[in-house]
Amino acid sequence: MPPHRQESRKAASAARCRMPAETTQESMNKVRLKGFTRPVPDSPLVSIIIPTYNYACYLPTALQSCFTQTHKNIEVIVVDDGSTDDTRRRVVEFKDRVHYHYQPNRGVSAARNKGLDLASGEYINFLDADDYLTEDSIAARLKILVQHEDIGVVVSNSYRQREPEAGGTPGLTFKPKVRRDIISDRFYEHLLLQEISFATCTALLRGTLARRFRFPTDITNGEDIAYFSKIFFCARVYYLANPTAVVVKHPDSLRQDIKKIRDQDLALVHTIFDDPLYGGKLDYLRKTFTSLSYLSLAGSFYRAADKKLARKYYRAGIKHKPRNILRVNALSKFLRSYL
Repeated sequence: MPPHRQESRKAASAARCRMPAETTQESMNKVRLKGFTRPVPDSPLVSIIIPTYNYACYLPTALQSCFTQTHKNIEVIVVDDGSTDDTRRRVVEFKDRVHYHYQPNRGVSAARNKGLDLASGEYINFLDADDYLTEDSIAARLKILVQHEDIGVVVSNSYRQREPEAGGTPGLTFKPKVRRDIISDRFYEHLLLQEISFATCTALLRGTLARRFRFPTDITNGEDIAYFSKIFFCARVYYLANPTAVVVKHPDSLRQDIKKIRDQDLALVHTIFDDPLYGGKLDYLRKTFTSLSYLSLAGSFYRAADKKLARKYYRAGIKHKPRNILRVNALSKFLRSYL
């Protein structure tokens, strides 16, 4: 499947290194990715790492989506980050098909890092416990990695599943920002400029690449962006327009620790742009990313009903990048904060 756009890679390469638990098989089939059913040669092992914390009610759906993959050679690793619900019992129901590891609560980054330590697969996929994969998710992306040795990671679009309790219109939706395949040596730009809708579960990485870096454990908001910025900076990326995963929005996923977010402030900006890995090569993106970070924080404070703080961060974001006033969603929240 040829991409519609392909960026030159030589210069860049030289310069750089839920659905609910009772989801039925019939409903899973509705989101099956078509066109990638041919087996991958040699059937390489794929490790699927699932960090979880008190998501016992969602975890079975995520696990079931792993075991119904058309690519069968997988290992599923669940890292329980100190859950106090019946997560362990839910995992036991799957018997020896799951590698289960329990650790004291240290955060999602520590759980993902532990999963990397435990994984033995040639390829790595992270899957949050409240999301799930389409049936051909692994096969679709793995086929590209096997056939294109110069590709380090395949990322795809995703469906959105909103539960009624989360507000808004419930059900499965697909509203992608990008509708064409892309090959890029500068995919970090798409990520940091929010030109794509990125979800961790949509990335299938070569194991050697995934193990080069760690998720930062000193931040709790945007740790996945920090990790994948490094991945995308050091690898050629294939962006698959077809969705291969379902990201579930529910009350727990929308609930944020506002105190941690307020204390963290713009730590994500410093974590990314002050990293010596980049050697200043991302500085041209810093101003725009800072503006977008302010707007994202403004949205968090708005949802937490701290309208005064939301307005403060919105104004800071626009001051950094005035053209971002054209971002309708952020502007509408700002205006509604006066009501």
